[in-house]
Amino acid sequence: MLLLAGGYFTLRFRAFYLRRPLRTLRAMPMEGGAKEMLLSLGGTVGVGNISGVAVALMLGGAGAVFWMWVGAFVSMVLKYAEITLGMLTRRHAEQGYVGGAPYYIKEAIGSLAAMLFTVLLIVDCVMMGGVIQSSAIAEAAQTAFGLSPLVCGILISLLAAAVFFFGVDLFKLSAYVVPAMSGGYILAAAAVIVCNARGLPQMFAAIISGAFTPTAAAGGVLGILLSPALRQGIVKGLFSNEAGCGTAPTAHIASKETVPARQGLFGIFEVFVDTVLMCSLTAFAILLTLGEDLGGIGGGGVEICARAFGTLFGNAASPTLAVFVFLFAFAAIVSFGYYGAQSLCFFRGGARWRDAFLLLYCLSLLLGAVAAPKAVWAISDAVICLMLLLNTTAVFVSRKKILAAHRELMRKL
Repeated sequence: MLLLAGGYFTLRFRAFYLRRPLRTLRAMPMEGGAKEMLLSLGGTVGVGNISGVAVALMLGGAGAVFWMWVGAFVSMVLKYAEITLGMLTRRHAEQGYVGGAPYYIKEAIGSLAAMLFTVLLIVDCVMMGGVIQSSAIAEAAQTAFGLSPLVCGILISLLAAAVFFFGVDLFKLSAYVVPAMSGGYILAAAAVIVCNARGLPQMFAAIISGAFTPTAAAGGVLGILLSPALRQGIVKGLFSNEAGCGTAPTAHIASKETVPARQGLFGIFEVFVDTVLMCSLTAFAILLTLGEDLGGIGGGGVEICARAFGTLFGNAASPTLAVFVFLFAFAAIVSFGYYGAQSLCFFRGGARWRDAFLLLYCLSLLLGAVAAPKAVWAISDAVICLMLLLNTTAVFVSRKKILAAHRELMRKL
C-alpha cells in the first residue's frame, strides 16, 4: 500500500523534491510554519531512530536499510500530500484551527471510517507515544544509571503531567528541544562512523546484497517481496517517520501559512531528516561496529546501540545514549499527547475529555516503563497499517484537491 500510493504520487508530482531540492528547501515557510513542523518532527524523531532501527537490523539484516531508504523516498510525497490536504480542509474554531486526518477522511470516505481512524489514532498515541517511548527511557536509564523502572516511570509521568497540565507551550518547547537533540545525536553518530570508515565499502555491499536476497521459502521477485529485509525496512521506517499514517496534519494545521502546499513541504523535510539521515546514521554505526549478526548480543534495541557507541565513547556511551533516548522519547511523548488530545475534538470532546485522556496517557507512561508488553511492537505495527490504509485511501480519493494545490505551489516556485 505504501509503495503503490507513494509511487503514484511521486509520478504525479514528477518527484519535484528530487529534481529541485534547493528550490524546495527555500520554499518552506520557515517564519509561518516552522514551529508546527518541529512539533511534528519531535513525534517522528523518537526512539524509532534508535531502538526501531536496531530491531530492524536484528530481524531483517543489513538489507533492511536499503528498503528503509526506498520506503522513505516514496513516502516523502505521501506526507507532503496529507499535510497539504489537512491544510486545505481545516477550519477555524473558538480554540483555533481544527482539522486533520479524521476530518478529511470523513469528507472522502465517510463518518464510520473517520471514527475508526480517530480511535486507532488514540490507540497509536498511547502505544507509540506512551508505552514504547517510556519503555525505551526506562531501559536506557536502568542500563546507564541503575535507575529502577518504577522510579523512572513515576518521574516520566510526573514530568509529562507538568507539561500537559500547567500550560506549557508545546510548540515553543519543541522549537528548543528538537533541533538541539537532533544536532547532538547526528554529531555523535557521525563520529562513530568516521572512526570506522574503513568498513564502509563492505557495509554498503552487505546492504545491497541483503536487500535482494530472497527468503528461503520462495525464490525470485516473490522471495524478495516476502523477505524479512523488505518488511522490516518498510515497517520500521514507517514506524519512525509515520508518513502516510495521518498523524502529522494534526500538528501542521495550527500553522499561520496560507498556501497549503507550502506547509506540506515540511513533510518531505521531516521524512528526510528522520529516516534518510538519522535512521541511516544509527544503522551505519551499528553495522560498522557490531556487524549484522545481532542475535547473540542480547538486550533490546537501546542496548545494541549503546554497545555500538561504546566502541568509541567507552563507559560514557551508556549515559550519553540515555540522555539522547530521553530527549528523543520525551519529544515524541509531547507530540503524541498533543495528537491524542486534539483528536478528541472530532468527537466534540471538551476540556474534561481532554484532561481525562491526558491523565490516562500519563499513566500509560508508567505502565510502559514498568512492564511494557512484549506484543506492543506487533500491536503498533497493526494499528499503523490500519491507519495507513484508511488515511492513504482518503488522500487518494482527494487527489484532485491536492494536485490543484500542488500546481498552485509549482507556479510560485
